Amino acid sequence: MRKLFIVSICLLSFVLSFGTVFAANFTVTIDAGHGGKDPGAIGSFAKEKSINLAVALKVGKLIESRYADVRVVYTRKTDVFIPLEERASIANNAHSNLFLCIHTNSSPSPAASGAETYTLGLAKTQANMNVARRENAVILLEDNYKQKYQGFNPNSTDSYIMFEYMQDKYIDRSVQFASDIQTQFSQKANRADRGVRQAGFWVLHRTSMPAVLVEVGYISNQSEEEFITSENGQQRLAESIVAAFGKFKHEHDRRSGKMSVAAAKEDTVSEKHSSKQDSIRPGTTRQEPEKQKKRKKTQPIVADAPQPEDQSKSGVDADALTFRVQFFISPTKLRKNSSKLKGITDATFYREQNMYKYTTAESVDYNRVVNSFKQILKSFPDAFIVAFKGDQKIPLQDAIKQWKKKR
Repeated sequence: MRKLFIVSICLLSFVLSFGTVFAANFTVTIDAGHGGKDPGAIGSFAKEKSINLAVALKVGKLIESRYADVRVVYTRKTDVFIPLEERASIANNAHSNLFLCIHTNSSPSPAASGAETYTLGLAKTQANMNVARRENAVILLEDNYKQKYQGFNPNSTDSYIMFEYMQDKYIDRSVQFASDIQTQFSQKANRADRGVRQAGFWVLHRTSMPAVLVEVGYISNQSEEEFITSENGQQRLAESIVAAFGKFKHEHDRRSGKMSVAAAKEDTVSEKHSSKQDSIRPGTTRQEPEKQKKRKKTQPIVADAPQPEDQSKSGVDADALTFRVQFFISPTKLRKNSSKLKGITDATFYREQNMYKYTTAESVDYNRVVNSFKQILKSFPDAFIVAFKGDQKIPLQDAIKQWKKKR
């Protein structure tokens, strides 16, 4: 009888564990910026990397305690250096539904204060550009960063032109989440609201999901430094972010049909009578519903990308400026039906440094390649865009400039 009881307990534990593992239908990746040899911004007594990690861990702990169906993935849980590209890969490989990057701001002016949240885009102000440059500068600490980031220079304004034509299909949800974070910062943490902004953050550019980068406060402001390093301050910041996360998760469940019927009906009624559901774009007032209806979402179609092997069919001249998505590198030439290509049938390659570099989705239209790129990231998280002038590979930033002039 005792053996039967023990076996029953073991089986029950297994079932509960099994249920917990497979209950998760939502994954959020939390990225604590900087770390290890990269301290980030430095205040009078604190370092950004420590603040980011403390807030990130608190956010993750709160989500784990309140949402049994959410899996939390961390890019780091200790004081270690994680390359910028790897942070995005962690989120992509985890098939995350949301990417949350936590940072701390700094300014030459000790009076600067408040919190702001960024989404991917072209910086509209010099201040936004300065923030992006500072956060992207971490790539300079990496080995072979010039090759790894395809010539992207975080200190060069020309490098950021690529973000002008990024068509992010997740922008609406990213902006709404960012807006909710800012609202909660004001209400729960009493932070000055510096608004939702856009800038060219490499880590957001490389993620294939709704993504935001939060600047929780200014380490260069003495009173704010004391707040964001205190246990109470960090807890209030974490509570604010998690409150906004709850709204994002609620909307995700409603869209995916995972809400209960009663909850879905209640949510539908509240949408009809509340203007708070309207999307807010950076630097604008709330949009009217009529304007939202006019927006058309472009559905990326990788299969329709021009075939680079047959230029007569694709309409691409031999010496034309073209863009491609590079998605795989191999020391040996692959068979056309190789499983490593994961079903990409129009793949071609070029040789560089004794390596076979496979590309797809060739087009003279940069926007079209960006659309294809977003889809390819799902299968190849480390993919990126390259440019060619005829058969010669050229810097992507130069190619985008040339393409822009011809439009």
